Amino acid sequence: MVQVAGVSRALHTLKASVRRTAVLSLVVLVILTFFYTSCSARVLPNQWGVEQRKFGLKTGIVPRPYGPGLYLVGLGVTMHTFPKEIHVLEASYDREEALRKGGSSLAGQVNSYFERRSRLLGEATHRTVDALNIQTSDGYAATADVTLLYSIEDPVRVASDFGWGSLYVDSFVLNTFRNGVLTTLGKMNAESFYDEAIRIGAIREAETLLRERFAERGFKVHKLLLRNYRYADAYERALETKKVAVQLTEKNRKESVVNEEKAKRQQIESKGNAAITIAESEVKAKIAKVRAEADLYSSQIRAKADKEVNIATAEAKRLKAEALTQTGGRYVVALETARMFDNIDSAVMTPEQYISFVRNAWALIGVSPGGTAPPAGEHK
Repeated sequence: MVQVAGVSRALHTLKASVRRTAVLSLVVLVILTFFYTSCSARVLPNQWGVEQRKFGLKTGIVPRPYGPGLYLVGLGVTMHTFPKEIHVLEASYDREEALRKGGSSLAGQVNSYFERRSRLLGEATHRTVDALNIQTSDGYAATADVTLLYSIEDPVRVASDFGWGSLYVDSFVLNTFRNGVLTTLGKMNAESFYDEAIRIGAIREAETLLRERFAERGFKVHKLLLRNYRYADAYERALETKKVAVQLTEKNRKESVVNEEKAKRQQIESKGNAAITIAESEVKAKIAKVRAEADLYSSQIRAKADKEVNIATAEAKRLKAEALTQTGGRYVVALETARMFDNIDSAVMTPEQYISFVRNAWALIGVSPGGTAPPAGEHK
């Protein structure tokens, strides 16, 4: 095989050059990596940055918070981060309640669920502790499921007071949260938890107290929530019995009030009926009096009218009798007597005809049956 002179030397030189370039690139990369890791710091969008200087004229914490971004830091300078998002502190008995209801057969699944839940929510901003045992003012105990929502507002103050990481949760947040809630809700008696107005007022008072204490240390309280509460079983039964007795007493009291109102109504109705009866009696008496007076007046008027009619009738008879006794009256009597004879069919009168004739004659001369005949001197 024919070889060109100098090829192997050139190849060796090329390999050496590539090796030097690779080593140099690696050294540069190592230097850049070291420089990047030592002299730069990254603050994520959901974080606060706090700078700490260990060397130089001014050491300690720089009094300035840093927002999201990539920062160049010198030797001996460290950029510590704090979460910017809302922190959740749960004092809950959900896990205990789930284990009690699920029993030993589901204990593994329940524990697995809550552990997975804690990992997903993030231990840095979510902490779950045991529910708060509140001693009420009347000596009973109530277990409260309370949740606090808060965030870091001044990371420089938090770093100065509590250091780095999540030490602020154990050294400040937990104790202040427990003391504030227990102090405020402990003013209520056990039954006040059932009173919505008192319970909400106590939660607001506790939230105001925690907001003040947290603000002094660089935190901001967003909300305090009382999610649930429970009493001991014995107290629950005693309270239920007491409530039933109180409600029964209230029921009896209201029934007595209703009965009193019914009695008052019946009394008013009786008085009204009596008043109506009296008024009706008075009206009927007045009507009877008016009718009696009307009947009396009518009788008097009728009697007076009858008297006037009788007087007028008697006067008419008297005037007629006087008229018949006069000269012209005799001719009238004779004429009327002649007309009577026209009604007689035969010369002999029957008794009925005779009686009718006599009565007509009496009527003509103005004499009633059974009366006395006019004086003889009056007939000529």
